[in-house]
Amino acid sequence: MRSLLSAAILLALTSNVAIAETQKKNTSNTKNKVTEDAPASKPANQANSADLKAQSQQVLPEGGSTGSNTKDEVMEEMVITGEVAKDSHFTSPSTRLSRAEIERQNAQTTEEAVKYQPSLQIRQRYIGDPNGVLGIRGADMFSTARNMVYADGLPLHNQLQASFNGAPRWSMVGPNEIDAVDVVYGPFSAEYSGNSIGGVVNLKTHMPMKEEYYAETSYFVQPWENIGADSGTFDGNRQYFSYGNRLDKWSALLSYNRLEAESQPMSYFIDNTGLRNPTGTQTAVTGAVPTLDTRGTPSYIYGDTGPELVNTDLVKLKVGYDITPDLQAIFTGAFEERTRKSEKPRNYLTSASGAYYGDNNNNSRDAVYAGRSFNVLNSGFGPSDDERQTMQIGMQVKGAITDTWDIDTTFSYLDVIKDERRTAFFSPDDPRNQNTGQLQVFDDFNWKNYDLKLSTRELFGWKPLEFLAGYHFDNYNMNFKQFSYNSYSADQIGSETIGRRNQGEVTTNAMFGQFAYHFAPDWDLTLGARYEWWLASSGVGSNRALSDRSDDAISPKASLGFEPSNWKFRYSFGRSYRFPVIAEMYQNLQSPTSITTANENLKAEDGWHHNFMIEYGLDNGYVRVNVFRDDIRNTIQQVRRATGILTENAFQNIPATSTTGVELVYDQARVLDSDFDLNFNATWMNAIVEDGGPDINFQEADGSLTRFNLTGKQRIRLPEWRFNALATYHVNEALDVSMAGRYTNDSFNDIDNKDSVNNVFGAQDGFFFLDFKTSYRFKYDLLGKPAKSRVSFGINNLTDKTAYVFHPYPQRTFFIEGAISF
Repeated sequence: MRSLLSAAILLALTSNVAIAETQKKNTSNTKNKVTEDAPASKPANQANSADLKAQSQQVLPEGGSTGSNTKDEVMEEMVITGEVAKDSHFTSPSTRLSRAEIERQNAQTTEEAVKYQPSLQIRQRYIGDPNGVLGIRGADMFSTARNMVYADGLPLHNQLQASFNGAPRWSMVGPNEIDAVDVVYGPFSAEYSGNSIGGVVNLKTHMPMKEEYYAETSYFVQPWENIGADSGTFDGNRQYFSYGNRLDKWSALLSYNRLEAESQPMSYFIDNTGLRNPTGTQTAVTGAVPTLDTRGTPSYIYGDTGPELVNTDLVKLKVGYDITPDLQAIFTGAFEERTRKSEKPRNYLTSASGAYYGDNNNNSRDAVYAGRSFNVLNSGFGPSDDERQTMQIGMQVKGAITDTWDIDTTFSYLDVIKDERRTAFFSPDDPRNQNTGQLQVFDDFNWKNYDLKLSTRELFGWKPLEFLAGYHFDNYNMNFKQFSYNSYSADQIGSETIGRRNQGEVTTNAMFGQFAYHFAPDWDLTLGARYEWWLASSGVGSNRALSDRSDDAISPKASLGFEPSNWKFRYSFGRSYRFPVIAEMYQNLQSPTSITTANENLKAEDGWHHNFMIEYGLDNGYVRVNVFRDDIRNTIQQVRRATGILTENAFQNIPATSTTGVELVYDQARVLDSDFDLNFNATWMNAIVEDGGPDINFQEADGSLTRFNLTGKQRIRLPEWRFNALATYHVNEALDVSMAGRYTNDSFNDIDNKDSVNNVFGAQDGFFFLDFKTSYRFKYDLLGKPAKSRVSFGINNLTDKTAYVFHPYPQRTFFIEGAISF
């Protein structure tokens, strides 16, 4: 019924449909041209004050390519500002993604917008995944504290947690809010902390220039078939509405984003502890699926977690005020409610007495199939559900304060009002059901941030010298509790599990400065430094009070650039210190199948980073090569100590790691003056452990003990090769067709690199996914106003490949989308 209702809404809307995207004329007389200079390699603060104001007012032309600037045009009473004001990170390689390019993708969530960007991977297991972690360059997807995400200067990165659960709060921004995205690579600018070791994603969202209405709805469906009885059809829908207006010096945008999505099963119940000969006391069953685990152990899969149903509702208000024509203040207030339910884990096993759930003994091999005995865990079949409410408020003042000085100051506060995660230890249908479970409470999570940046394009009135300086403050708080259930079905909470109580607070103060000296024609030299003072306090781990800790560090930066004609050459160096986050130091977690142990004695990561860039400007684009090298001492890694029925992980420092990489980017609109746009990027990367420190004792799934050293091992979850391509053909003014490809080769999930079996549950598979989208746009009058429309159809994973990022990626998924604006 939900699917039919969503389809009906979509059809009703698309009968009149519209789109807010400004159309690009693609006849030979009206093709938009962009300059040869990409903002990634432009000097800092070269945008004038009008550009700064336009940051929140722009409408990007559909022909603007990533990293390209377009000239202002007037088209049908709309000013098309093709350039968003540049950040001061010109010492770092970066790419830019426009609103038009995002609409050529099947992007139902904000994180999907960047999935084709260079040297970047999003682990989105399904649309609406709350654990959409981000990896950039040598920062793997679980090193979440090595990447940062901002929306209009408000931090979305989660520096409370540091693994699969440390994903940025992407859903605090609706994908239709975005005007442009900058991806900044590496810690080469003094304005960013050591948490930019991988990179920084800067989202720039929309503010209206006049009264405007926008609505969009979509429906998506995934036919699914994988292992044993794991099959079904999973669908979802999304709606976005916004109203904006501008009156004199005031502007406002009110928006609502809603997503309802149903995933394929995320995990499988597997016994990989070693199959045995039956003794005659086991229960004979049918339905088990023979498989190998990632280490080549013959195993049985006997069930899965079933679909997850996710609902998110985001309400946001943005209010802007022009303090002067060149200085604007913007207030942002957002509230999100998110629920996730996994209510129907599936049991594949049947015995003579019916469905078989196990004997409630974790150490027995209680079932037999095809002449081999194995262990069935009752706890795997328990349902679970999460509920989270988050509020974010922020204020940004940005623009020119004099003819030569600019300011960018931001305050933000994010508070997790409610975050409860309930897990049952038994299926309601299990004859042995004891109605027990656990409740994890993450309510007292919050972070506060303040940033002040002052910059000038001519220090002391001397044009060859630019200057940037600023101050940063952040404060992160965590208070975690775990309770048992007296009755899961009746929601009767029992006593607190005192040994699981964790809390802590981390505060960072920083000051930074950066000079850019244009000492000769086409040459510039940038020198900068960042000083940080870090304090970890009020720590409690497993209900044990921990000592306060403090540390400080100075991170020097340098960059030398030479830009003759269409060429750009730049070498950048950055030292970085990445201090531990709260979860790495304080948060000990336990579930029926895993234990994660924090380490209050972790040292800060100490990195030396290099990047050499060569770029050549093309008509409407550029081609670029980056060669990069990262050497990091005291790398913080979550290390698995035991696998099998119960996995055990602990955070520790690895003495030395390195990443060497080469990155190629080709981005051009209207290739050879045609109707064809192409963005292609490729990355080769070698990430290894240079010094693994003491040997690691490891318990295999079958209980046997092994010992190994990490030295020389490949870093986990970091593929050697990545390719992305997004090609668009503009059939005519109204119709375009896009085809995109994503490729990555396989990588390791186990730190000893012995997980060599691919295409099985738990693997870090290589994959090649093809994605398709076509859109038709048209214009008409609605209620006496000019209106614009779009209808789109798309397919992700066109060839229906199955691949695992430990969990399975989605198979072929179909999309239909419609939008209206006036």
